[in-house]
Amino acid sequence: MLNSLANIIILKLNNMEANTNFKNETMALIGAIESFFSTNSVDYHLNFLKNWLNPPRNEFDFSPQKHPAQLLVFYEKLVPLFDYSDLVFNHIETDKAFIEAISADECGVEREMVLLKYCPKLLSSGEVKNPKLTFLDIFLFFQSDTYKVMYKEWLLAALENNLDLDWDQHIFPFYENTKKMLEACWLIHERIVTRNSFKSIDRYYHMAIFESTSPLAFEQEVFNDPFKVIEFFFSLDNLNGHKTYLKNWYKAALAEEKCLSDVADYFFLYNQFIKLLNAGFLITAKNLTYQGTPPKNLLIATDQSKNSGTHKGLCEVNTLAAMHIENPYLFVTSFFIPEKIKQLRLGLLEWFYAAFSTKSSIKLLDKEFLFEQYESMLMIIEAFFLIITNPPLTETEERYHYAE
Repeated sequence: MLNSLANIIILKLNNMEANTNFKNETMALIGAIESFFSTNSVDYHLNFLKNWLNPPRNEFDFSPQKHPAQLLVFYEKLVPLFDYSDLVFNHIETDKAFIEAISADECGVEREMVLLKYCPKLLSSGEVKNPKLTFLDIFLFFQSDTYKVMYKEWLLAALENNLDLDWDQHIFPFYENTKKMLEACWLIHERIVTRNSFKSIDRYYHMAIFESTSPLAFEQEVFNDPFKVIEFFFSLDNLNGHKTYLKNWYKAALAEEKCLSDVADYFFLYNQFIKLLNAGFLITAKNLTYQGTPPKNLLIATDQSKNSGTHKGLCEVNTLAAMHIENPYLFVTSFFIPEKIKQLRLGLLEWFYAAFSTKSSIKLLDKEFLFEQYESMLMIIEAFFLIITNPPLTETEERYHYAE
C-alpha cells in the first residue's frame, strides 16, 4: 500500500518537473485539459456532446437538456479548451518542448493502441502522432471566438429546450472539429498529465500485442498471403451459410437454458473466426489487396446470384455501410487495429464458453456491446466476401483504395 502511494507521488513529482519547461500559456492549456477530463473520460464527453447537439427523439432520451447543471458545467469546461489551444498553437511562438512531449513515433502509437482505454477514431495517423496538426486544422477557418459564440447560442437554446439545429455545411464543421479537438486533448492528457499511469502495464505489453493479433501462429505461406485464410473460409460455406452459423451461435450464447450440441462444428468455426481476425490484422499492417482467385463454389454462387438479378440468399450483403460495400478495404483498415481485435477476440471467447454451457450466458452483459460484437462479425465476413469476389485491383486502384 505504502509502495503504491510512493509510486504515485514520484509519478506526480516527475510530471511536475517535466512540465516546468513549458510556457505559461502551455501550462494554462494543460490545466484546462486536466480539468476537463478530471471527472469523465473522452468517450463520455463525446457522447454528452452528441446528445446535446443532436438529442435522441425517443423514450431513451437522456439528452443534457434535461440536466441543465451538467450541461452548464460541460460548457464552462469546454470553452477554455478553445481559448488556450488557439492561443498556444496559433498565436504565440511555438513551445518546442511541449510539441515534443505530446508527439509520439509509430512505435509509441502502436503501444497506445493496445494500452489506452480509448483510442482516437476521428484523427488521421499524422494527427495521432502529432496532435498539433489537429489544432492547426480546426482553427484554419474558425478562430476560438467563433466557436465560443456558436456554443453559447447552443447552450442558451438547450437551456430553453429550444435547440433544433439545421445540420448543414455551416453547422457540421463546428461539431466535427469539436470532436477532433476532444480526441486530441485526450491524447495530450494521456501523454502529459497522466502519462498513461492508469494503464502502466509495460511488462505485459508484448503479451498484449500477441493476444491482440497472433499472426505468428500462421504458417509462413499464410503469413505471406493472409488472403488464403479468407479463401479457405469461404470454401467451407457461402456467405449466407456462415451468417446463419454466426446467428445460431449468438442465440445459443444468449440462452442460458440451452446449449449447442454440435460442439465440433462450432469449435472449428470459432477457430476460423480467430484466423480471420489475424488475417485482417496482417492485411491492414501490410496494406495488402487481393490478387488471387476465389473458391470455385463461391464463383458459381456469385454468378448465379448476378444472373438471377438478386443479392439475397447466397450473396446477401446487408450490414456494411454503403461506402464500405463500394470499397471494403476502407472497413478493413479502420477496423483491424489491436484494440478492436483484442475486444472482439475476448468477446468471441465468452460466446464460445456460453454456447456450450447450460449454466452460463452472455445475456447479463451490456446489450449494446453484445450486438456491436455480433454486427462486427457480420461486417467482417461481408467485407472479406466482397474483397475476394471482386476482380483483383490494378496497382493504381490499390493506391486509391488505401488512400481514400
